[in-house]
Amino acid sequence: MKKKLAWLAAIFFLVGPLFSGCGVFHPPAKDKDGYFIKHFTCCGPTSIEAAINEYYRKQGVVFARNPAPRKEISKHIQDDSRLLKGFLSLIDRRIVCATWSWEMKSAVKKYGFELVSIDDLEKLEPNKDIALVLVYGKFISSEWHWMCYPVDNNINTFFSSNTKIDKIYLLKKIK
Repeated sequence: MKKKLAWLAAIFFLVGPLFSGCGVFHPPAKDKDGYFIKHFTCCGPTSIEAAINEYYRKQGVVFARNPAPRKEISKHIQDDSRLLKGFLSLIDRRIVCATWSWEMKSAVKKYGFELVSIDDLEKLEPNKDIALVLVYGKFISSEWHWMCYPVDNNINTFFSSNTKIDKIYLLKKIK
């Protein structure tokens, strides 16, 4: 019985990649340090960068250098999940652009912030509040996108009439 299982496992590992997604034959590009380059410009790091910059702008703080550049944010995110993204990219190389909620929370914490879940976008005040919002379009087509409130003014219409809000996280400075 063990021999049969060993043979089946061997066949699976030898033949399996032939029937998997394009990530096996065309893996996503990485920089010299092993970070997925495509993730640097994806919506997770971009929305965190916008939120942190908006926070400081509202405080009247002006920096000579961006306090939270998206490439740096992306690297923080990838440090927490590079193995997971690498494995999942074997199935679909586009997965390297995914940024899960726990990654967003971990990344903002490195800049002295936390994300507090709220349930209604209408409760936010544009002159006071900053939030990271996860929207989706057609659920089956995997259309998901992180956005920054109030910087992005098309949150309710990003995927046209198909747009639905999945999560809303209020950005708060850790004291």
